[in-house]
Amino acid sequence: MYCMNPLERACSKMRKTRTVLAVMLLLIFIPGTVWAAGITDDIEAYTGTKNITVQHALGAKASALAMEKLHFNKGDENVLAMTNAGCAVIGGQTTEKCVDGLAAVSGCTIGNSNLLLVQRAKNMPLWFAFFNKATNEMLYLEANNTVLNKYPTDLETLASEKIFTVIAEENIELNGLLTNNEAWNAKISSKVFGGNEFSLIGIAQIWSNPNCTYDFLRAAQFHNHICPGVNSGYLIIKYLDKHLPLQAGQSYKIIACPSWCKDDAFQVILDATVGKKGMYVKALTGDQLAMLPGSAKNVAGLFIRWNEQTATGDGLVLGFDFDKANELAGTSNMTGPFVKIKTALSMMDYVDRPEIMVSTIKQFKISSASELEALQAAGVDPLVRLGVVENGE
Repeated sequence: MYCMNPLERACSKMRKTRTVLAVMLLLIFIPGTVWAAGITDDIEAYTGTKNITVQHALGAKASALAMEKLHFNKGDENVLAMTNAGCAVIGGQTTEKCVDGLAAVSGCTIGNSNLLLVQRAKNMPLWFAFFNKATNEMLYLEANNTVLNKYPTDLETLASEKIFTVIAEENIELNGLLTNNEAWNAKISSKVFGGNEFSLIGIAQIWSNPNCTYDFLRAAQFHNHICPGVNSGYLIIKYLDKHLPLQAGQSYKIIACPSWCKDDAFQVILDATVGKKGMYVKALTGDQLAMLPGSAKNVAGLFIRWNEQTATGDGLVLGFDFDKANELAGTSNMTGPFVKIKTALSMMDYVDRPEIMVSTIKQFKISSASELEALQAAGVDPLVRLGVVENGE
């Protein structure tokens, strides 16, 4: 049996002491946070630059904390990341570089359909949210604006509670959401997810749905939440694909009359934007809605397949039956903050059968640009002009 001599024993003791000191230093300088040595390398590799900003570091820190709390590894396909980075403007700075830091560390990317950039007003707080569908856990992080004035390296040693003013984790399993109304009403009142509860929970639920495709997720990001309204727009698009499909040189001209959440889906998926005159929005008053005949009580608007070269078009006045949507979802008599999410999820089961909820109220033709303009003009009720409503007086 070999025995160390006194010199060897002393050296061994010194090595152990140095190891213990090193661990203690790590605990001192990285309090309550996560920062792996390879994170900076990940950001450089992802962005292709060594010019790492504090925004990169903030997005990376959010991902590192999410990986710790939600127990996932980089690139886990069960994980969805959402953020309003790029929309939020803080101290005059836009925040898009946070997105690259988030993606570099978490492995969530736009190409993998598990990184969603949710539309919000520029003055809203900057936040990050992560959802692990394997566990139904969601983590919400709201950034402390002051960290954007720091250096990227400062975030390596700064405690998570100093970087994020809100760190909240909740289980968002759907049945639990629907049955625990009192508890969730309280959480919504306290803004557990910074006031984004309905938005983030709904998008996470629809993302988990096997029938959900990326074109719908684009509409959900733009609309910043899901609801039966935006889902109705998606089903109307599927109906148009079957009953009024576009051919070469054609585009849709939409008169949203009445207007509701559906119209955001048209702008994103069909590029029928208001600014490019692809859509005209016309509200209907309570009196006008009351004048609608039974056949048109569910009217959703006018949809015209327009040929710019010939200045002619074929049109449909379409309706959407929300009563049917609620019936199919089993939500007709349900109450609670997340019932609309259950209905919206159910509607995704009918994307190949939109006729169950979408119907044609009237077919019509447009023979000139002036006819189209007459329907779009301010002060004109297009439903009266087309004879859907007999008398607009």
